[in-house]
Amino acid sequence: MRRYYWLVLFLFSFVHVSGQKLEAETEIILQSRHVWRGSQLGDAIAIEPSATVTSGRFSFNFWAARTTNNSYSEIDLIPSYSFNHFTFTVFDYYNPVPGENNQYLNFQEGKNRHSVELSLDNYSIGKQRFKWMIGTFVLGDKNIETDNLFFSTYLEFKYPFSVFGIETEPFAGLTPFCGYYADKFAVINTGISFGKELDLELPFSIPLSLSFIANPHTKQSFVIFAGGIAF
Repeated sequence: MRRYYWLVLFLFSFVHVSGQKLEAETEIILQSRHVWRGSQLGDAIAIEPSATVTSGRFSFNFWAARTTNNSYSEIDLIPSYSFNHFTFTVFDYYNPVPGENNQYLNFQEGKNRHSVELSLDNYSIGKQRFKWMIGTFVLGDKNIETDNLFFSTYLEFKYPFSVFGIETEPFAGLTPFCGYYADKFAVINTGISFGKELDLELPFSIPLSLSFIANPHTKQSFVIFAGGIAF
């Protein structure tokens, strides 16, 4: 429960301490499949709503996903803080297990569906396009055999650019050691994504994307289509 007291405190500080104007964004996206860091989660179309509130350097994002056949669902709370061309983010992932008794606020051993990851990423500086991020799980990522945390870590590199108004982003991600993603050092997420936001002079825009993803470690590949509305 302390985790959620912290989140409430963060939101209170977000509004009253930053003294900055609040900005809000919402979107609802449909994806042909939900693929995260080189692994497919669920086996049907995914509906993914999100809402983000930003004030100065602070941001708070609510993100969720649910497949149309209930094979996968997720709810994330994501506070972040930007400084000196870096962003520090806390991810609270909630992943209920299909067919089992899931309670959002149940943190008992064996029934807790939450995991927490800390990440640091950089964003473009002037004409510099090369970007990277690193994330490490610090809660909810146990090695069942040893009962110790894996501290599963993911490192990703990107090089975004624009071609004919289409946002293009080649990427490559790896895990440096045994953990959630693989049983050893492995490159697990490579590919390229293309995105375009259509502005039709409506109260909302229409984001569209196409991604080609390959996981060299598992020898799987995916083609993902996504589209939705954003306010």
